[in-house]
Amino acid sequence: MEEEILKIYDNLYNVIGVASRSEVHAKGLLHQVVHLWMMEEKEGEKWLYFRQRSRHRKDFPGLYDLISSGHIDPEETFEEAIIENTAEKLGITLSKEDLVHIGNIRQIVDKGDYHDNAFCQIYFCRVTDPVFHLHFVEDVVKMRYEDFRAWIIGTTDRAPLYGRDGKMLCSTSKKDWWLREKEFLAVVNPYIEAL
Repeated sequence: MEEEILKIYDNLYNVIGVASRSEVHAKGLLHQVVHLWMMEEKEGEKWLYFRQRSRHRKDFPGLYDLISSGHIDPEETFEEAIIENTAEKLGITLSKEDLVHIGNIRQIVDKGDYHDNAFCQIYFCRVTDPVFHLHFVEDVVKMRYEDFRAWIIGTTDRAPLYGRDGKMLCSTSKKDWWLREKEFLAVVNPYIEAL
């Protein structure tokens, strides 16, 4: 499989070239990614969907994460990247009309030889009774928005995690997650609160 090629940027977000995914993460080159937060409202409650990353991934295997995140091919729009990623990994077909751009944030992660220096374009979508067909993903789970919010804010150490069928799976701790706390607090939570 051919390695992804990504646009790279200077600190003023001017395109300065392209590089392979491995070079981008080895050197911490600034690039853009898309993040998707997915919510369902059911019986008066808001639920956020998350994916469990493949246990075979090199980076953060088996951790719970956003429902969808990914790189952007040089000739691809942000929306096209999300639509392709969700179709490929989750088996869900979204349209541009399903997606709302709610903001962006700079993400810098340095863990061992993994250096992520990304400008994240954050999107939101609402779903009703989604049916997932998973590829390259271990599982899809959900959590009540209020539980997730309280957990991120720090009013509780653990949070109840549910299967897609609505049955509680476990009480999860932050060690099981690649949490996007800053992103949630700065961009996603204010957006959901304003709905």
